[in-house]
Amino acid sequence: MALLFAACATHPAQRESDALRPSSLEQELRSRVYLAKGDAAIESRQWGLAAGYFAVARASQDSAVARWGQGWATDRASRQRWTKKFEGSVLAVAFSPDGKLLASAGFDSVVRIWNVGNGEPVAAFKEHPAEVHAVAFSPDGALLASAGRPGEIRVWDVRQGRRVAVLQGHTDVVRGLAFSPSGKQLASCGVDNTVRVWDVQSGTERLRFEHDAYAIAVAFSADGRWLLSTSMDKTARVWDLEARRELHRLTGHEEKVESTAFSSDGNLAMTAAADHSIRFWNPRSGQLVDVLKIPADISATSIDPRFQLVAQAGWDGRVQLFDAHSGELLERLDAHHAFVMCIALSPDGRTFASGGMDGSLQVWARPSAPAEVLLRGHEAWVEALAFSEEQELVTGAEDGMRRWCLGDTSAPVARTESTEAVVSLAASPDRRFIAAGTLKGKVRLLEAATGQQVRELSDVKGSVRGLVFSPDGKVLAAGGDRDVYLWSVPDGVPLGQLAGHTGKVWALAINAAGTRLASGGSDKLVRLWDLGRRQPLRQLDVGDRVRALAFTPGDNHLVTAGMNQPIRLWDAEDGRLLRSMDEGSVGVLSLGVSPDGGFLASGGMDMRVKVWSLPGGDLIGRVRGQQGFLSAVAFSPDMSVLASAASDRTIRLLHFDSLVHPPPSGGNLEETLRAHGLVWDEARLVVQHR
Repeated sequence: MALLFAACATHPAQRESDALRPSSLEQELRSRVYLAKGDAAIESRQWGLAAGYFAVARASQDSAVARWGQGWATDRASRQRWTKKFEGSVLAVAFSPDGKLLASAGFDSVVRIWNVGNGEPVAAFKEHPAEVHAVAFSPDGALLASAGRPGEIRVWDVRQGRRVAVLQGHTDVVRGLAFSPSGKQLASCGVDNTVRVWDVQSGTERLRFEHDAYAIAVAFSADGRWLLSTSMDKTARVWDLEARRELHRLTGHEEKVESTAFSSDGNLAMTAAADHSIRFWNPRSGQLVDVLKIPADISATSIDPRFQLVAQAGWDGRVQLFDAHSGELLERLDAHHAFVMCIALSPDGRTFASGGMDGSLQVWARPSAPAEVLLRGHEAWVEALAFSEEQELVTGAEDGMRRWCLGDTSAPVARTESTEAVVSLAASPDRRFIAAGTLKGKVRLLEAATGQQVRELSDVKGSVRGLVFSPDGKVLAAGGDRDVYLWSVPDGVPLGQLAGHTGKVWALAINAAGTRLASGGSDKLVRLWDLGRRQPLRQLDVGDRVRALAFTPGDNHLVTAGMNQPIRLWDAEDGRLLRSMDEGSVGVLSLGVSPDGGFLASGGMDMRVKVWSLPGGDLIGRVRGQQGFLSAVAFSPDMSVLASAASDRTIRLLHFDSLVHPPPSGGNLEETLRAHGLVWDEARLVVQHR
């Protein structure tokens, strides 16, 4: 009894600590709140914020859903390189041509140059008498021009850290600056309504043009022949510098035009205005080419030289990235606590900087590799996928077979292997062979490395919709109109047929031990066979057509799916139903189990790839984006990529590595939040930007 009381006795300090520690129920509720907020952040493309919420959710209670969310968001989120705080607004930012330096200026009248990599100051110029509204580097990065109130332009030698010229002529605030491609001329514009072109060496004014209201921004064409300017008068104007006249007046914006740029090839000009639109023009003809409607206020924009990415700043404190072609929102950052006054993209588009009325200068790095890539090339519904190697994918469609080299996932290289219709594919476990099934009952056995045909197997009746190798790679099975055909590999000797189905065989799978084969098809049955003896074992009635089968590694469980039925997990030994997933599904057309057996991917008629945890069967993630039925899914051998093929003729490559290997639960949470410029208010259950 004494021992019992001694064990139950607790020090008062320990009791107080235990009372302060959240209960398991409270931790679960907190985690649910953070998960919901993380989901909301993903919907609005606030990837960094989502990564923060999921990391905090995992600190409260780790789960597969939180791990997926954190990995998904982290892959897409820009990371904050560094930030600086000043007294007064940051009004201007510009990257050097090599992207290694950043110039900033603002209300405090100081022009500063920073090392982009580490945020260390390189130089500071303090001669301006008032606020500085514009900065620009020369094309060789040797000079920096700066200007603001009252209108003087100063030119600085970046390496020597000294002023080399003062250009005088503007009678009011200068708002925009740009060097010509040769670096010999400098354009400026401002509140005095004028656009001026200066000779940099002599400091003399060479040309002057005029708007009907104050001018805001200027940009030279790549060949230096034209100058583009924007204005409060709602127009942009293209000036012919040789003819000294207005070439085109670009009209259509309904508010002041804030920003402008020429593409590096000179074929397009961009203007962005406070009317929530970005317009693209043909500078030769002055004709409008395209309009992107931006669902946000525009205070400033920047675009990369190839016109692929737009960075937009707003009066609401947001910084947003858009696809310049489609207008798709790529990322949103509620980075500032007041108006964002300026924004700049580095020349390679991988880094961006913004400054605001909150006095902060923020520099962000975009992800080094794309989180997902959409491949196009087939002219027909892509029906089959197989990884021939870790970095090589083979795809099949009615227009033939293609091989994709994924060494650089941002720019995969493809080549056509065959123009004959290929509707099923399988890779041998050792990646030596690829089997390709055709509409005409042929199976082609190919060398995976070269694509050379080893032999043709042509005994199948009907199209070959199902193919599978045994785990040792010595047996190949193919599904025909009613039967399953077996051959030895690589000699192609027939090993027999499995007869019993009364309809088309659409799906095949062999277990990890190589002892069981499952087949399913139009007769609404899944049949299990003893592969060694070629004998039937049992059948499972699934209620409708079977379109996909997969065995899980190690535990001899079978996954079945098809039309108007859930995804089901069965015990393959006794036929017991263990679990149902995706209840109410209209149709699942494809299944893929990860090599480690921890994940199941499914794709079907709802145009989404769904990822499930195994063996639990919990839905942990959905992948949208392809505009068609998902006919095939496959994991790469190293699980770094999840590929999906669709009826819209596309193949999606999803970076899966960080979803498989997320950061440790409750790891350095503060470091995770800092990487995205976030802080955690635990009392209010809120994660927000600093």
